[in-house]
Amino acid sequence: MTVPLFKSVMKILLAEYSTCVGLEALAGEGRAMLNTLKRSFEAAGCSVFVPPDFEGSLLDLSGKCDCFLLIAPDDRLEQYTAAIEKKCINLGCPSRVARLCADKQETTEALLHNGIPAPRLVHEKGIKSVVKPRYGCGSEGIFISPGPVEREGFISTEYVEGEHLSVSLVGGNAMLPLSLNRQYINTFEEKGIAYFGYDGNEVNIEHPAREEIFDVARRVGDMLGCRGLFGIDIVYGGRPYVVDVNPRPTTAVLGLAKVLDYNLADLILKARFGLLPDRVNVKGRFSFTRADLERLS
Repeated sequence: MTVPLFKSVMKILLAEYSTCVGLEALAGEGRAMLNTLKRSFEAAGCSVFVPPDFEGSLLDLSGKCDCFLLIAPDDRLEQYTAAIEKKCINLGCPSRVARLCADKQETTEALLHNGIPAPRLVHEKGIKSVVKPRYGCGSEGIFISPGPVEREGFISTEYVEGEHLSVSLVGGNAMLPLSLNRQYINTFEEKGIAYFGYDGNEVNIEHPAREEIFDVARRVGDMLGCRGLFGIDIVYGGRPYVVDVNPRPTTAVLGLAKVLDYNLADLILKARFGLLPDRVNVKGRFSFTRADLERLS
């Protein structure tokens, strides 16, 4: 791919938060995503620079690179993106989008206001609810309750019974859905409370409502202004309910790299500098659990 803005090898700053700071609970996922994307950008002919930390080295390298792509928890992504997008070109979602998506209450309100199906925020007693941190990422700290829980820093949304799915998209001049994925979600009890736990993906599944789900995902991406590679979590219960928007690459990239006939980095670069194709071809499925992450790194 030829990008007219650059006359030499493009320098890409690629950083993943958990591996930089030694966040062991997420380091396996982070390392696998980082290495997958690094290989993809190198295959696209780019020079990739990975900082050893998310502070001084990150900021220093940002002034020496052409473009950057960050993966970080939603509640930290905005501040780092905002600092670096002043120095080089952002290949991901703008900082304003990261800020909105980090706030699960504000995101839910925005979705519902724009006519996009999402589990509604509840305050009435006796309505089965999913209680989750207002700011956070993944399935950390999410539990089921027989009614809403009024607790600082948490929100309660109506429980929707259905399939746990996600859509991987790349956004630029258009919103291009790449794959529909099944999320492996476990439930476990702790002190009588049922918690959700994420345990991997099956990437590129078939589903009778696939086009309906893709259409909702496109609308979400357009409405929020998402760019680059991002993911939308959905519970399908007769219709697609949007439960989370991830304004960054997700672990589904591990499967995307296996099933797409297109280099992921090429798509990300085309989203920023060129025209995205109308569609991409996929070949088969790819599934993984958290136990597979070291092998996939």
